[in-house]
Amino acid sequence: MIFIKRVITRIIPVFMLLTLTCYAADSLTDPREILLKHYEAVGGLEKLKKIKSGYIEGKTTFDGLEGRFRTWEEIPLKYRLEEDYTVIKQVFGDDGEVSWSVDTNGKVQIHRDEETIKRRKVKALLEVYDHMEPDTKNFILTYQGDRQAGRIDCHLVKMANIINDDYMLFFINKDNYYAAKTILKQPDVEIHTLYSDYRRIDGILLPFHEETEILPREKKETVQLERYDFNVKTDRALFEPPAKDIEDFEFANNEYSSSISFTFIENNVYLPVTINGESRLWLLDNGASMSIIDADYANKLGLTPEGEIKGFGIASVFDFSFVTLPGYQVGDIHFNSQKIFSYKGLSDRLYDSGVVGIMGHDFLSRFVVKIDYASGILSFYHPDRFEYKGEGRVVDAPLRNKIFSLPAIVDGKYEGRWTLDIGAFDVSFHYPYAKENGLLEKKGVERISADLGGQHGERTVRFRTMELGGYKVLNPLINIPLIMGKGSNVSREIIGNIGNTLLRHFTVYLDYKRQRVIIEKGKDFDRGFPEDKSGMLIGITGDGHPEIVFVAPGTPADKAGFVNGDIIQKINGKDAGSFGGIIGVRNLFLEGAGKEYNIEVIRAGSRHELKLILEDLFK
Repeated sequence: MIFIKRVITRIIPVFMLLTLTCYAADSLTDPREILLKHYEAVGGLEKLKKIKSGYIEGKTTFDGLEGRFRTWEEIPLKYRLEEDYTVIKQVFGDDGEVSWSVDTNGKVQIHRDEETIKRRKVKALLEVYDHMEPDTKNFILTYQGDRQAGRIDCHLVKMANIINDDYMLFFINKDNYYAAKTILKQPDVEIHTLYSDYRRIDGILLPFHEETEILPREKKETVQLERYDFNVKTDRALFEPPAKDIEDFEFANNEYSSSISFTFIENNVYLPVTINGESRLWLLDNGASMSIIDADYANKLGLTPEGEIKGFGIASVFDFSFVTLPGYQVGDIHFNSQKIFSYKGLSDRLYDSGVVGIMGHDFLSRFVVKIDYASGILSFYHPDRFEYKGEGRVVDAPLRNKIFSLPAIVDGKYEGRWTLDIGAFDVSFHYPYAKENGLLEKKGVERISADLGGQHGERTVRFRTMELGGYKVLNPLINIPLIMGKGSNVSREIIGNIGNTLLRHFTVYLDYKRQRVIIEKGKDFDRGFPEDKSGMLIGITGDGHPEIVFVAPGTPADKAGFVNGDIIQKINGKDAGSFGGIIGVRNLFLEGAGKEYNIEVIRAGSRHELKLILEDLFK
């Protein structure tokens, strides 16, 4: 899954001026009194309440990208933020009814996930200073004592609320009345902001320079304001989402749907994409916020990389560049050029070096996408012409960071919202949920998984059931992270991620326009799929030989004496290359329990012959 930018509206300082200054009264310990003194210092609470709209513009850098922004805001809840980094452009807004965004390729999304709805409610209350009412029932202010922000001595005030789990910490300078720092703590991230360059505009004190760090995503942003106007007249059409969504594709022969065959390899979906007359395989991954091309293949196509930005996967973060992909074709659907990510070494991290990219949200979100796993068929429907008439279950699945989120239940008790990710091999709990529910102690088989940022440890555990859309799949294998990472598995608002080891039992429709998922029982719903019975993970060396990269303790591979770094030469007397490459070798270890293999390996220059006897790992 790829992270581009979390919406942080820069107009917030207009309506949350308690983040800006303080009052020099070291003896104060009542948080409300501290904030009242603060409002007196910045211009007076009554004057602040008269601010009903605002306009800001200035310069910004984000992960090294340099750009400009403009923001308009009007009470209640209306705002528009335009960002132009030259390489990419984005727009975020709210018309007072719904929050929305337009990504760099022009795709409109309405944000109606539960977290966004709750944060809009909090913002609406802050706009009318409900937190300063003596009898407020919505906010809880507490004094946290003396703290330092860098070398600055501060009062620390905490503001929580009863609507969600977010809270803000205010580090208030005791000497000059200014706020040195704020920390916005959300379940998934912490946003640390330093304030400086204070100036008075119409009698109101404001910071014109901000430095923000988003943890654990390792993302940084700086903002330098150049203009700040209060109570401006604004065309309210600015706050409304575009009336018409982008349509940068065309079906052949004036049709409104198209189907193609896909390749399903090791629980991943690959489809052919044609660029400049050449067809190559790309991984299909709705968890990627933007499509990704291998940097070497991009260079072969003559595409020039521009800028850099950080993304995140399951447990780690990594760096991308941008390229402009020329018009391309999938089946008989033609697409205009799009801005996508470029990543060095992408092909090496996929199952085969012939796979040159990942088709993500900017491709999939144009359609209603049907994935028939059993038949190996992908179908794409024009969203305005699609009408579902089947007997499957229609599940409301609001997009959260561009990924569908929907309810699922494990063993009848581990219940909550999960993300649905067709780019994920398997099913995984997120670390916070696993820890809070005692899942870290469950017995299973240790393994390692990898995303674009590297490897991370997990434990695979057999559960009794997993229910999705009212359908129960028996005996699912679900991964539990061994440590807290930096990617999506740190999420507290989502309890886990559903990948293809579960989805392959179904036919799945992804309906982006209506933010819903349709689930039908597939032909393989009751099928028992083969599982690894060796306990080892096999990678590939630079010259194409199978290499042992991980051996799980207590498994047949461990008992046979395999160690990390062993290079497989022969299996039952046959050259390892004769089994059809790395996939063919891995498939040997999906055979039935009791199957025996005599395997010759090279270890530190010496030959060793080991006997592997397969066993059921999850009895």
